[in-house]
Amino acid sequence: MPQPSQIRAFRLTRIAETGALFSRFDPYVASVNDAGLVAFQASLAAGGSGAFTGNGGPASGADAADAGLVGVYSHPDVNRGGDLCFYGTLKSGVQGAFLSRGNKLTAVASTDGRFQAIGPLGPTMNDWGAIAFRGILASGAHGVFATEGESVATIADTTGRFTAFHGLPVINAMGAIAFRADRKGGVQGIYASRGGSIETVAETGEQFSEIAPFPALNDEGAVAFAATLRSGGSGIFAATGGRIDTLVDDAGGLFESFRGALINRRGLVAFFATPMGGQLGVFSGADPAACRIIAVGDPLYGSAVAEFALNPVSANEAAQLAVRVSLVDGRQAVIRVDPVP
Repeated sequence: MPQPSQIRAFRLTRIAETGALFSRFDPYVASVNDAGLVAFQASLAAGGSGAFTGNGGPASGADAADAGLVGVYSHPDVNRGGDLCFYGTLKSGVQGAFLSRGNKLTAVASTDGRFQAIGPLGPTMNDWGAIAFRGILASGAHGVFATEGESVATIADTTGRFTAFHGLPVINAMGAIAFRADRKGGVQGIYASRGGSIETVAETGEQFSEIAPFPALNDEGAVAFAATLRSGGSGIFAATGGRIDTLVDDAGGLFESFRGALINRRGLVAFFATPMGGQLGVFSGADPAACRIIAVGDPLYGSAVAEFALNPVSANEAAQLAVRVSLVDGRQAVIRVDPVP
């Protein structure tokens, strides 16, 4: 898997900030499509919440009035065509996974039938409009699900070998889905659904003692993830074709822990980690000083970063990143990291 830094220099574009229109963006993350359009969830100063998109100018919201949507409780994912998917609640109290395309909002799964809950965290969507999401069935089984045309297929659930699911399932252009799960016996693992079967990508055992909850999957089928090694130490790893390679680790004594990674077809875009003696940050390479993008404590917009959040939906093929930040002075913002050639 290619490993050169895709972000050597960058500028920050402010997509949205709290104020007269928006009151909060947490606890969810922002996503970005290949054209640089950023999608985010926001609580409104006037009440309620919604899904919005922005590109550095005024934000636009998903038109949900006709469908009776009263709130959004996930990040929205956005594909190349500008379609949005997210979890929302209707006036009736029904929860659903929704697809917003053009001026039409469609519930692809909801709690008025097969499901008793949709979520948590948020769905992911590919450029063809296929959606992967987590939910709880009416039977009480937790699972990972995906849309297939107008129907919903069960990818994996807790009626079989899996006992719990973590993070969010990630779907790529080929319809493969990577997800983090626990299975019987206390084993943690990352698994991929390809062609109707479930493959093991990585599990705890001889090599790993712990696997982080947010794997990333690119359109080439590579899966990137953070993990702790059984022999000690931790790092960012990539699994391709049955082989696991180390992308970044703490062998040089520069990092003390790793949280997760973002990848595209070219390989590693960025990862979140804590450098030795430093603060949690986002980095584009193994040198925490030269490759730092943003970190807790960094000055930003006349204040300083108190918290940031991103996950596998937060990177695109242009190596742009969508980041939700909270500042020390109480303001929040959604920003886009734009690589500079």
